[in-house]
Amino acid sequence: MSPSITLIGRINEAYQITFGAWLSSQSLEFCQTRLSDDSDNFDVFRYDLSAPLSTEVASKLKDALLEKANVTGIDHVLQLATHTIEDAGLAVFDMDSTLIKAEVMDELAVEMGIGEQISAVTASAMRGEIDFTESFTQRLSLLNGLSSEVMDSVYERIVHMDGIKVLMSALNRFGWKTAILSGGFTYFADRVKADYDMTEVHANVLEVVDGVLTGKHIGPIVDGIRKETLLTSLVEKYDVDWTKTIACGDGANDLLMLNRASLGVALHAKPIVREQAPSPISYLGLDGILYLLGMTSKQIRDIN
Repeated sequence: MSPSITLIGRINEAYQITFGAWLSSQSLEFCQTRLSDDSDNFDVFRYDLSAPLSTEVASKLKDALLEKANVTGIDHVLQLATHTIEDAGLAVFDMDSTLIKAEVMDELAVEMGIGEQISAVTASAMRGEIDFTESFTQRLSLLNGLSSEVMDSVYERIVHMDGIKVLMSALNRFGWKTAILSGGFTYFADRVKADYDMTEVHANVLEVVDGVLTGKHIGPIVDGIRKETLLTSLVEKYDVDWTKTIACGDGANDLLMLNRASLGVALHAKPIVREQAPSPISYLGLDGILYLLGMTSKQIRDIN
């Protein structure tokens, strides 16, 4: 399976020429395909490379593409192997700030009147500055005494990520298994799963006694290591080839699964994750993944 580079953003003809010349200067032969069309307010171009890349060349190319993305605001997404929507497999997703535009722990903290206090710790954990498990138990303990009745209204005000309906509709249409692997909570993840007909959920379970959160959890914490373990278990459970796996997340605790999957998409990710994940995208929402699976804008519209 040949590697490819997908550009997503506002891409004029001059930049296409410049980028093509740069690829040639790197001794990379390619074939360019336009995936977007005139009805879009953005552009998507895929450059299929003619030969596999060595580990050293791939690493240097990824770094160079990330630098170009940071300078231009155009996603430059390297994929070491070709992936197609028709070749159905397994796609796993973080939930907070990936499937939804919120960190659930922070939203619950708002209900306790300690939103800013907890959100600062959450942000630090997602940047990889402090241990996720330690920060999780610390933040959760501060929610002791919160009524569980607020959880429904919290979910109702959460905005879902751009493109989630489009992506899940396409994955379901082609028979993909989809799972949420979340450091958030099952109450919210189960709602997302039901909203988009996803396959299963693995998240943290809040302990509730007499209608009140105790500030504790039940069972193992879904941290970065557990996400990778769960991904492996699901591959075995559904008898999926590793070449047909997708992982998508935004935080440092997603890096292990992003680097384990065949296509590891860092969506609107923190800087450390953009640097270390295989395929960072920021210009579009979750629907951007469909272009990495080779779909055109017309094909995406026809499904949805």
